[in-house]
Amino acid sequence: MKNNLNLVENFYQNSLFTFDSYESFCRIDTIYESPKDVRNVIKIFSENNKPIKFAFEPKNGLVRISLKTGAVEESDILSSLLSINANKVEGYQKFFEKNGFFFPIFSDKFVEIEAEPLLAVISRMRATVELMSQISEIQRKNYEKILTVTLALLLSSKNSIAIGSNKYESCEHNTLYNELDTASQINDNESSLRMDNQYNFIITDSIFGEYKVSLDEYRSYKADYDVLNPFWRRVFHSYFHHQDASKNERLIIEVLFHSFKDIGRFEFVTFNSINFMEEPRWENYIDRFKKAVLDVARIVVAEEINSNITGVYPEYDSTIMEPRWRVESLMSALYFSIFYMKPNLELTRLCENPKCGRYFKVSRTSLKKKYCCTECANRANQNRYRARKKEVTI
Repeated sequence: MKNNLNLVENFYQNSLFTFDSYESFCRIDTIYESPKDVRNVIKIFSENNKPIKFAFEPKNGLVRISLKTGAVEESDILSSLLSINANKVEGYQKFFEKNGFFFPIFSDKFVEIEAEPLLAVISRMRATVELMSQISEIQRKNYEKILTVTLALLLSSKNSIAIGSNKYESCEHNTLYNELDTASQINDNESSLRMDNQYNFIITDSIFGEYKVSLDEYRSYKADYDVLNPFWRRVFHSYFHHQDASKNERLIIEVLFHSFKDIGRFEFVTFNSINFMEEPRWENYIDRFKKAVLDVARIVVAEEINSNITGVYPEYDSTIMEPRWRVESLMSALYFSIFYMKPNLELTRLCENPKCGRYFKVSRTSLKKKYCCTECANRANQNRYRARKKEVTI
C-alpha cells in the first residue's frame, strides 16, 4: 500500500495537469437514406458510475491513471487516438468507451453525433501533429507533404459538433480570412499598380522580392471565371492590391498565390494530396518558397492549437500549494498535450509499415528510426526481400 501512495504523490508532483471524466456507452447506427446514401451516427452517453482520471506527464504525454493504485494504466493517449484507422469509425467506438467522449455529455440519455464531422475533427488533430513533426524534422522533411497539410488545414471548412445546446467548432484561420475581408474593401484598380516597360505589373513580394505578372495575365484573372473561382479571386485580389498587409497575413496570401499560380491550379486539397487540375510544376517549389511554406505551416499549427485550448484555465491547487491547469474536456486535454509537445526534442512519426498505421514518439536526432517496433521493422524487411526475390524470378 505504501508503494501505491508514493505513486499517487509522484503522479501529482510530476503531472502538469489532471482531468477527470467518465467512461461512456457507445454504439454506431448505420442509416440508409437510399442505397447509395449511407451515413453513420454515433450514439453515446456518459457512464458516471465509471470515473476515469487523466494527467499529462512530460515523458509520457496524456496518460490514464488507475484510481485504485495511482499507476499509469495507459501512456500517450493521443498517439492511441491518432493511430486508429481514420476510415473505420468502429475503432473510435472502443476509444470512447474506454476514455469517454471528447466533450461532456448526458448520463441519462443518448447524444447522437454525425460521424462525418467528428472524423473530420480528428483528422485535423492528426494533421496538426504530423505537421508539427514535419516542420521539426532535421533531414527527413517532406516539403510536398508540408505544403499539402498546410493548405488542407488552412483551407478546411469549419466543422461543427452539436451536443445539446452546446456546439464545438473547429479552427477557422482568421489570419487568412480577416485579410481577405480587409482586402475586399480595396478597389480593383490596375492603375495603382507599378508597371515596367514590358507591360508587366511589379508586385512587392516577401518571398521573391519582386514578382512580375503581365498585363494580359492579370486581366485574364479578373475576367475569366473558369480560371479563378470566387475564393481564389479574393486571394489574387489581396495579392495584387493589399501589399501592405501585416507580415503573417501577407505571407499566407503569397504562399496561396504562388502555390496556385506557380505550382499548379488545384480544385481541392485533402490531408493526403492536392487535386491538381494540371500537371504540377514542382520545379518551381524552390528553397525560398519552401522556407515561406514552413513559416506559414508554423502559423497554421499555432492557430489550430490555440483555437482548441480555450477550455483550459490556470488555477492554484490548495492541496499541493502549486499552480495547476483546469481542463474542461478531453478535447482540450488532447490539444493541451499537443501544446506541451517539444518537437525540437521529440517527434511523433507514423510507422512506415503500411499495415501498421501507429504513431510513435522518437528523438528528433534519430534519423533512421522508421518503425514503431521491431516486429514492424522485421515485417518491412521481409516484404522487401520477397519483392526482390519476385523480381529476380520474373
